[in-house]
Amino acid sequence: MPDQNDHLITAITGPPPAPPTLRMGFPAPGTEYPFSVGDIAYATARRLGPGWSADAGYWGTTGSIWGPYTATFTLLIDVEGDLSMVYDVAASDEWPDTPQLPRGVQESSAGLFLPDACVTDGLDHIADQLAAALRAITGT
Repeated sequence: MPDQNDHLITAITGPPPAPPTLRMGFPAPGTEYPFSVGDIAYATARRLGPGWSADAGYWGTTGSIWGPYTATFTLLIDVEGDLSMVYDVAASDEWPDTPQLPRGVQESSAGLFLPDACVTDGLDHIADQLAAALRAITGT
């Protein structure tokens, strides 16, 4: 049972601090966006298996994926706020002319994008979508 000194202590020290997820009206680092674009690149390369690698760009805002092909795939957030993957098609890679992209993935002039993807989808789901798209593009 609290005694009268508890009120005095509260008056001197002030209210308890805000929870770490919300200080001064702002989310704590890592709570609003629990993974980066670079993390998506790493997770996608793991799903593609041996022969595939990834690297995060500066501050994790981009990611590169490469494998047994000439092309390198770059993940980024486009001007519309969509997760995008840009790449150049090399004739030596002999990819299908019209790949069947998975649901939720659309072609763009520079590659593809996921217009409905968001952080609440989770890292695993987004990486699965991108791995399926890369398999479709490369015909593997």
